[in-house]
Amino acid sequence: MIPHTLSRHGRFARLTSILIMALVIAAGAATAQTQRPLPRGARPAGRGDQSGPADVQRLFDAYIVIRAQEALKLDDDQFAQFLPKLTALQQTRRRSEQAHNQLVAELGRLTGPNAQFDEAQVRDRLKDLQDLGGRAAAELRKAYDAIDLVLDVKRQARFRVFEVQMERRKLELVQQARRADAARPKEPAAPIKKTRKPLPE
Repeated sequence: MIPHTLSRHGRFARLTSILIMALVIAAGAATAQTQRPLPRGARPAGRGDQSGPADVQRLFDAYIVIRAQEALKLDDDQFAQFLPKLTALQQTRRRSEQAHNQLVAELGRLTGPNAQFDEAQVRDRLKDLQDLGGRAAAELRKAYDAIDLVLDVKRQARFRVFEVQMERRKLELVQQARRADAARPKEPAAPIKKTRKPLPE
């Protein structure tokens, strides 16, 4: 029992270190992108970025999975029933957040200072956002119902508390990563090379 506990704590420590490193890299990339203009023809970091927000969230979801078994005091058989329900909840929440962010970004583009305002399009996106909120709430309620089916009442309550604790832990890790990024020595920006025109012969 003791070796199993030590192994579990070792996984916590390793995954926490990986999370902090990913957050530091993501914070550093975001800072560099805001401080330096992109070269002509270059694209901002996107899905190919190994430490993008989606990848960090997936790492944190894995961290939650590892912590959940201990927090809810589930044996291996109980955890085997609980795990797919938790994964489904995480995927549902992630899909909803991504769709919400896309719609908000579209609203920002449609109402930006240089945009030609189109009231019909903005109304459509606002309606889409409202509809998404209703669908997301129903899907999350269904995912929570599925989790509650495999937990007793005490564990159902503990799971709600656990989620709040994990959200606080995520904020702590983000702050820790920002402090670590601020403490890292920054590379000086490369000087802009000026090309000399050839002298006329």
